[in-house]
Amino acid sequence: MLAELAVANAAFKVIKMTISNGKDIASAGAAITKYFGAEKAINKQVKSGTGNVMEAFQAQEQLKKNEKDLEFMLNKQRLHGYVDFCKFRKQYNAGLKIQATKRKKANAKANDDTMTIALSVGIFLLIAVAGGFFWIAKAKGLI
Repeated sequence: MLAELAVANAAFKVIKMTISNGKDIASAGAAITKYFGAEKAINKQVKSGTGNVMEAFQAQEQLKKNEKDLEFMLNKQRLHGYVDFCKFRKQYNAGLKIQATKRKKANAKANDDTMTIALSVGIFLLIAVAGGFFWIAKAKGLI
């Protein structure tokens, strides 16, 4: 949990510096990606109840503080800056869900293809073995 919090804090510093220098938040794309990933990892650990309770509390509090600071900076930068950022975050998370669904479908298709190939090879070997027994039986005059 502390590792994710350290990543979130480092990424937030980059975002904060980018906005402080008068640049648009999109200029800090890599930092935003790291921040969202760390935020998601922290929230996942908190929901699952893994890790230290105090670390979870500290991480949640730090994320709330970062969110308030970000809201202030974005609204200071331009009108509805924070609202637009929340829309962007929602789109980003939706995109991640779509990508995860596509990966699951691709993995399922790959597993289906593998099973089809394995079944085909198994049937071929079964026919070959049965043919071999038939040939041996015919050669020995049993059939």
